[in-house]
Amino acid sequence: MSDDSMNGSRRRFLKASGAGAVALTLAGCSDGGNGGDDQGTDGNSSETDDTPEKNTTNPDEITRGGTFTVGMDQQPKGINPLSTSSAYSWSILDFVYCWGTTIDPVNFNVNPSAYTEWTVENASGDDAEPDVYFNVRDGLTFSDGEDLTVEDVIFTYNYLMEKKPGRYVSTVEPIQAVEEADNDWDVHMKLAQPIGTYDSTQLQVPLLPKHVWEEVDDYQAYQPQENGGPIGAGPGEITTYSPDTAIEVTFRDEAPLQNLQWLQDHDNLLAGGPFIDSVRFKIYGSQSALTQAFLNGEIDTVYSSIETSKVEQVEETDGQSIVQGYDTGYGHYSFNLRRTPLDDLAFRQVLGFAFDDIYWTQQLQRGYVQEGDFVMPPGYSAVRPDAGGDGELLTGAASQAFTFRGVDPTSSEVDVEGIRQFLTDGQVVTGEGGTYVGLDYPGSLTDVSAGQSEAKHDYSFGEVESSVLQDADAEQEIRVNGETITSMNDGPLQMLIYPAKDSPKTAQMVERYVSNLRSIGIPIERKVMTFNTMLNAVYAEEDFDIFPMSWSSLSPFGASSLYGLFHSDNADDHSEENEDGETNTDTLLNNPMGYGLFEDATADDLISQCRTEMDTEKRNDLAKQAVEQIYLDFPTMITSYSQVQWPVNSGEWDGFVGNIPGPGDSYLGTNIMQVHQKDN
Repeated sequence: MSDDSMNGSRRRFLKASGAGAVALTLAGCSDGGNGGDDQGTDGNSSETDDTPEKNTTNPDEITRGGTFTVGMDQQPKGINPLSTSSAYSWSILDFVYCWGTTIDPVNFNVNPSAYTEWTVENASGDDAEPDVYFNVRDGLTFSDGEDLTVEDVIFTYNYLMEKKPGRYVSTVEPIQAVEEADNDWDVHMKLAQPIGTYDSTQLQVPLLPKHVWEEVDDYQAYQPQENGGPIGAGPGEITTYSPDTAIEVTFRDEAPLQNLQWLQDHDNLLAGGPFIDSVRFKIYGSQSALTQAFLNGEIDTVYSSIETSKVEQVEETDGQSIVQGYDTGYGHYSFNLRRTPLDDLAFRQVLGFAFDDIYWTQQLQRGYVQEGDFVMPPGYSAVRPDAGGDGELLTGAASQAFTFRGVDPTSSEVDVEGIRQFLTDGQVVTGEGGTYVGLDYPGSLTDVSAGQSEAKHDYSFGEVESSVLQDADAEQEIRVNGETITSMNDGPLQMLIYPAKDSPKTAQMVERYVSNLRSIGIPIERKVMTFNTMLNAVYAEEDFDIFPMSWSSLSPFGASSLYGLFHSDNADDHSEENEDGETNTDTLLNNPMGYGLFEDATADDLISQCRTEMDTEKRNDLAKQAVEQIYLDFPTMITSYSQVQWPVNSGEWDGFVGNIPGPGDSYLGTNIMQVHQKDN
């Protein structure tokens, strides 16, 4: 059966019956397309051009001043730049710090920022150890009035190399040394190997003031707000910090990095910002409270995007508008490969067959999200296997290998018998063409193969013993090598989930997902925890079976994100004891699944080749192969990509930039630098 006759038929059925346009009244955090923290344009929304409008505003004629207010449904997880990876925290810290280079959100060019120019030498040949040279911009100051100097830049790199904070481990790992250059350049960086995207990775760390951080021994325990900080050389400084209620960033009188030549020459962005006095972040207890605050006019926008059921209301309200954008990441359910039977590809792929994509994308999200497949979002087509050539972006059968398996093309009832047979036959979708649980798969687009060619364990089904399946009236229960999962693991599998009041749509989706798995005979239960608690359980302790979350702000060049999220260098192998005698590190690493630690589940070689390839075309081809390798190995299931609907107060404010990645989250800072009072 082809994809067109499976989910394609069901989509047409839903559309004809009106089911795809069901207006849900529930709302909650983590209910957008990213399945974690972000949300989602739509089959129901108006079509727009996919490029930003040309900006013809004269910056000299803009009325300056005012405070722009952004609402959040989660409080930031600290404002220490070395110990937090929270997107909420970084939406604030982006204004405090500066970086050596910056990526243009329209064309993805790497442009100057705190560094004026750079070059790389000795990057070719076997065992190359490249030399990177760059110059530091004069005239930059930290928010405490001290000058940013070459000494601060060199200190930053050496501090990061010594302390190895989790957020920057993959960035500093290939750096051998950073020192003052002995030629006409300011700084010399010695790399242990070529890094094809060095200008957007190694040259893009937040620059720290030496006079502050040289006194900080324990970077994880450091609380900047208790020590007159955080202090950075960005355009703003935090002047109010009450993380339970509100945080305010006040902009400094001078922001030289917002007036660089590349900005002055830009067709879509204005130089000369920020045009406002400050940006205030107000914290709400839930997504529903946040949404209502915007609809009531209490705030000027929300972080990320609006709940999908409220898009039409915003569009029909005077003084409110929707700014559209596209995803910089993806929503996912991810699996702990250290645990049985999640260590087996056959079992993990079955977890994909049970996820009802249509229920999530069309019914719960009303078509404002796209069905997920690869670990690079559709906007980053240069590094997706289905872009160009014979590929069909998002719709081709090669990207539908793990889509929902219903009993027939229009059914939401999971194909229990077909999935059970897939397991008992020891089948695996390896990359070879074939028919799997009723769906034709044409084979890998990049000629890669899964790490396993057959199931690792022996699966059978028999009498129900587990109470969680007895309570669900399941007919049979799975055995793994003759043993039930509950007896093998001292309990059923656990699916981590946010409180339903915070994430009602996500809760509904997980309820459907858990029900489908139980009907197959897989014992699974939900474990409720808050977002910040889940961060610790997953990334600090690796204490999970399955968890839902999202990634945003991935690199459009692929290499650095693939390395940071899926290489074994960034996974804890539990070989070292921490201070409590437990065999896991205290460093928060971005690959909690453990993908790459096992010979039958790794894309390490492809990722490493991609990362060190200096030729763009070759690097993109390697990235595509790595992306498809990860897809087939299935350490993570991509649930969806947002089609971002960012609501704004267009009655009082102007200058918003749409049709860019993440206009309300990843590139919120870009929009804050552009927004200004509306000329009435």
